[in-house]
Amino acid sequence: MCGVRIIATMERIADKCVVLLACLALVVLGGEVDAVRVVALLAAVGASAGFELARGRRLGAAEALCCVACAVFALVPGAWAALPLACYDLPRVRSHWALVLVPCCVAWAWTAGVPAGTAAVLLALVTCSMALSWRCGRVIGLGCRLHALQDDLQDKVIDLREKNRELEDARAYESHAAALAERTRIAREIHDSVGHQLTRLVLEVEALKVVHREDAGVVAELGELSDGLGEALTSMRASVHALEDSAVDVSVELNRLAGQSGIAHVDVDCGLEAAPPAEVSRCLVAVTREALTNAARHAHAAHATVHVTGLPGIWQLRVENDGDVPADVAGLEGRGMGLRGMRERVEGLGGTLLVQSDGRRFSVFASIPRKGQA
Repeated sequence: MCGVRIIATMERIADKCVVLLACLALVVLGGEVDAVRVVALLAAVGASAGFELARGRRLGAAEALCCVACAVFALVPGAWAALPLACYDLPRVRSHWALVLVPCCVAWAWTAGVPAGTAAVLLALVTCSMALSWRCGRVIGLGCRLHALQDDLQDKVIDLREKNRELEDARAYESHAAALAERTRIAREIHDSVGHQLTRLVLEVEALKVVHREDAGVVAELGELSDGLGEALTSMRASVHALEDSAVDVSVELNRLAGQSGIAHVDVDCGLEAAPPAEVSRCLVAVTREALTNAARHAHAAHATVHVTGLPGIWQLRVENDGDVPADVAGLEGRGMGLRGMRERVEGLGGTLLVQSDGRRFSVFASIPRKGQA
């Protein structure tokens, strides 16, 4: 906005210089250059400068100064040559009645003894001066609107880029989640189909070895076949475990568990900047699954929250619910395998599990240290 104001001021100064030159030409062509006309021109320049200075602070005073200057230059004999410069600022006055001063001032100057031809030229100069002022105001207004539109367009472009970046991130995340889900499905299918078939073949070979135990050659060949099947089964299991390890996305799994838990409202907050190791991810998912299952099956919870955080030295998981739970949780682990299994999983990774209840909310808090960090 400061740049726009400077440009507007320069435009006004250029227009007023042109009008001042026209006033000087009118004085020279009139053939009478006296002190009154010179003082009038200097006063018009001062009034014009005063209008610009007062307009930014006291608009009413600036408008009054402009109207008074026009009236004075029309009333004082010989000062009519400064009227075009004084009338330049009249279109900027808020009251439209100020425009009535123009024909009144010119008519008064004509009745005061100004020749008709000179009065006509004076009226033309005043009209041109006011037209220049109006044109400059329009140009400045259009410039301000253009700058506002450019700023608005720039803001929208920035917003669109941000939205596009968010969409790209969401698409990449969904593609990654879909790839992980597909890997999990393939691993399960391999485990359920190929793994079971290989296991059945191994058992059949072992049974044939028992049936043909008296034939050493057949037993040896069956032993080689059994060894080959065992190696294939081991390799298949290793591949399945590798697929499962790379297919664990904590955020995706936690949201899937939240949707399948049977609890009406489950809020998941997974604030992990980096993916945990596969064993930690499986532990977090398993603890969350068991905690949500207990909350739905035993506590009949209506609302639960799952919060996962990655701190500099530890991974933290907190699962809370508002179900029907006793205030004393000391004997809960002895009633079933759920809490005991969660504790064994967490402590197997060097972490700790804390179960708390205040009679209104039941919480399971797991903390697992990061390997190689304090």
